[in-house]
Amino acid sequence: MNKSKIIFFCAVSEILIIIFISIANMFEGVVFGIFYNVLYGLVISTILPIFLLLTDKEDFSSVGIKKIGARQSVVLVAFVVFSIGGQLIPKIIAREYIAWTRLPLAISPLIMTTFFEEFLFRGFVQTRVEKDFGAIIAILISAVMFSVYHLGYPGFRTVGDILLLFAVGLGFAIAYKLSDNSLIVSYFVNLPNAFVTYVFKSEQFPKFTVESNIYAMLTIVAVFIILIVSKERMKR
Repeated sequence: MNKSKIIFFCAVSEILIIIFISIANMFEGVVFGIFYNVLYGLVISTILPIFLLLTDKEDFSSVGIKKIGARQSVVLVAFVVFSIGGQLIPKIIAREYIAWTRLPLAISPLIMTTFFEEFLFRGFVQTRVEKDFGAIIAILISAVMFSVYHLGYPGFRTVGDILLLFAVGLGFAIAYKLSDNSLIVSYFVNLPNAFVTYVFKSEQFPKFTVESNIYAMLTIVAVFIILIVSKERMKR
């Protein structure tokens, strides 16, 4: 992708994602699933990037889906310990109650959403921006897109939330870079952070129900099918 094309993609995809998530959060059930799982998740964050990969004759290694080694494992452990420890340790020391019972209904939706975030913002966008503009700009754009897209969620629309999410996004983007652009590393740095954040701030997230979990699991299956079919097409 040339410079103008990647800039256009970043701008348009970010705007569409915010719109789709904003609309999704006005509803529950099927309508939420259409705008969130299908339009934001499958179409914009998964199918469109894969279509562009196929157009440019690239494979999944160009979005960070590749084997991990010792270096990637060290980066993963270090960032998870720092991220999760930074949230949990102060509360444990203060003997605050941690409502882990909130988590079960959030597991499938967060597994799904974390994939969409990492596949798009780190795997697709950051890798391509780095090729055209360098690593620092790529990290910053990846972090900005990650933080600003949260404007679609009613619970994350304060300046403080966006700035905090920018800092969090920087961490994910740096982990991706230090791991030699490994999507597996950035995904598993993000996921436990999402779990812990939900436990502490569940009121800021969409309401998760049994129905939304079923939709999330179906969407995860759809993602796997899309990835498998796309991988076969990339071999041709």
